[in-house]
Amino acid sequence: MGSLIVFIVAFPVLAGGLLLGVRNGKLRNVIVVLAGLVVAGASIATAVTFGNGNAVFFDLPNGLTMGRSLLVVEIAIAAFVVAVGIQNRRILAPILVLGQLAISLYLELAGKMPELEPGRLFWFDRLSMIMVLIIGIVGTLICVHSLGYMRGFHRSSPMIKGRRTIFFALLFVFLGAMFGLVVSNYLPLMQVFWEITTICSFLLIGYTRTKETTGYAFDALNMNMLGGLGFSIAILMLTGQPGGLDLAKLTAGPATAALMPALALLCLAGLTKAAQMPFSSWLLGAMYAPSPTSALLHSSTMVKAGVFLLLRLSPAIGGSNLGMMVAFTGMLTFLFVSLVGVTEQNTKKVLAYSTIGSLGLIVGCAGLGSPELVWVGVMIIIFHALAKGLLFLVVGTIENRFYTKDMENFDALLSRLPKVSVLALIGIAGMFIAPFGVVVAKWTAIRAFLDIPGWQGAALLVIMAFGSSLTIFYWGKLLIKVLAMRPVTEHERTIEKRVSRFEWLSETSLALGVIVVTCFLGVISEQVVGPYALATFPGTSQSFLHVDPVMLATMVAALLFLPALALWAARHERYDLADFYAAGRPVTSGGVMGMALGGSRTVSLRNYYLEGVVNGRLAFRAGSIVCGTLLVALVATGIGARW
Repeated sequence: MGSLIVFIVAFPVLAGGLLLGVRNGKLRNVIVVLAGLVVAGASIATAVTFGNGNAVFFDLPNGLTMGRSLLVVEIAIAAFVVAVGIQNRRILAPILVLGQLAISLYLELAGKMPELEPGRLFWFDRLSMIMVLIIGIVGTLICVHSLGYMRGFHRSSPMIKGRRTIFFALLFVFLGAMFGLVVSNYLPLMQVFWEITTICSFLLIGYTRTKETTGYAFDALNMNMLGGLGFSIAILMLTGQPGGLDLAKLTAGPATAALMPALALLCLAGLTKAAQMPFSSWLLGAMYAPSPTSALLHSSTMVKAGVFLLLRLSPAIGGSNLGMMVAFTGMLTFLFVSLVGVTEQNTKKVLAYSTIGSLGLIVGCAGLGSPELVWVGVMIIIFHALAKGLLFLVVGTIENRFYTKDMENFDALLSRLPKVSVLALIGIAGMFIAPFGVVVAKWTAIRAFLDIPGWQGAALLVIMAFGSSLTIFYWGKLLIKVLAMRPVTEHERTIEKRVSRFEWLSETSLALGVIVVTCFLGVISEQVVGPYALATFPGTSQSFLHVDPVMLATMVAALLFLPALALWAARHERYDLADFYAAGRPVTSGGVMGMALGGSRTVSLRNYYLEGVVNGRLAFRAGSIVCGTLLVALVATGIGARW
């Protein structure tokens, strides 16, 4: 059984190594497509083989052992971080990675690392199955999309030196590390994969090697290395506990007071990787990288590692003060970034803030710990991976054709790029238009919050209500921009013809994925997500699992309505052009409107970003301070629980 797991981890890494030596573009295309098909096929085969509902534990095949291989990899990671830190005159990341290495050397060389029970190196259950499918399918589609996108990216940015061999190699190594992370049961093994994803993200964010992207890459490295150091200290603390490095045993039920300090540090690592405040800035910096990097980090893989770990920890921290701290950190992050997102005009930033907010909801659910909330968290992961991955790729396609990320320049998108607009509408529907997965999940979360006694439940309800209303604000603005229509020139009609076949394949496949998951929402709930939630928190009601057939039919009809209407309108060019309406005031040809007392104001048709009402930067700083204070309290709570 272990052979298949080893294959899905090792094959992408080997494919990445092969791509390092391939400079011919056509040959690279063939290798990426074929390797992607193998990765996607292997992930499906793994899900079919092990996804029967029962948790499976196993070791490396043929009696192989790891020996000191983990230590060797950690030394290599530390050497790399120190080297790039010295080269760029950055000292924080080297200090953090050397701290991790010192802990590993002490445990390994002093013989302090306890032996893991035989046959329990890897752990595969329904949650692992969902993550493997997301990584294998969505991750592969992002790699294929990159073939067309990167060609257009370098064409539109000729000053950036092409290093596509490294780029595609990193994509596949990243996928291999993520596969290893989500099937690991041995915490030191999980940590090694954890740090490999950190290194890959650092290199992908800094791909263009400009001063700006290098700075953002080091921000990501510093913050994730801080979480990695917390992970290492937690491992050090758990070595003295029976079965402490066995993740399944550690999270089999409510944790004892002796485990709370280590669990607090593991939660810190998860919050860092999930880009929760005050660590959100590293994920915002990732948007300056090529769009496939943004899609890979924001939707399907990197950030999901953090919430995956927190969902694993949920049975151990749920119901505790530590879990409540985690929940409020996530929910307050959701509220603050939703407020900041309303003020943002950069479309990729809006998607990034939306991602952080969705992750905040998952973190909140994991911290509180109940079957309903675990169900909510996993459902958001599924819909978010598909819909947000689609939106990032679509925005990347638009950016390469219009050379802008500004939402105001997306006006009349349906007239200029009708097919791309339909795909964007499907992505927006998957994230925003009721009653799809994320909205259904929010409603279930609200019902679960009602059962929480005291001020905590009331506070969570208020945060959910205000945060959700803000998300409607920014999704609605983007929706209006996509749906607007106007006459277009012949040149504008030809723009969509320049979208590559690789981009069409990936974006259409993800759009179909959103539709398929919506159609089979009931099956996914009752056969996959629900049983996992009930197995995690046994002995509870199963009423939340059922999806009414009438509601399901309504979901599918609602999902298809707007895209179908938009496609029909684009083909028939049904629209009306209206003049300015200025309440009877005179307006010049330049759009200047006369006002009372001889004043004037320029009329503009643009969205509302709360200028003069909300200061986005101030709101982001306030959220970082509040959540940073909560994190200090979180660690203090974990340490205090032991004493």
